[in-house]
Amino acid sequence: MLRERVTAAQRIAADLHDAENAIDDAIVKIATLAVTLPTSRIETRMSAIVGQDAVAKVTEAVAAAGQVRQMLADAHHALSVTQKQVGLGARMFGAGMEKPTGTVLSPVANADIPVEMATKRAARGR
Repeated sequence: MLRERVTAAQRIAADLHDAENAIDDAIVKIATLAVTLPTSRIETRMSAIVGQDAVAKVTEAVAAAGQVRQMLADAHHALSVTQKQVGLGARMFGAGMEKPTGTVLSPVANADIPVEMATKRAARGR
């Protein structure tokens, strides 16, 4: 039973990381388009109203992608709660990725914190 839960958790972690990376890639591509549109208008010496509807839609798309990214971040947090609920309390970084450098697992809420902060907390006995 535990093996099946671990396997499922690893699959979920890999898919979650893939989705997070995909939305980041999408944000970069949409933002690149948001730069190209006005730059091209300026380079071709077109009126500011030329393509304004398209610029407005692309900037809305950047904002919408940011909201999707936030939803995935919220899902990531919710899954860390679920992980504990199903008896998989150990923190997994999955998706073939190494543990992020410069962070340690905090004993409080199992959150990542900078090494410097963890060191200071440990010195204070927290």
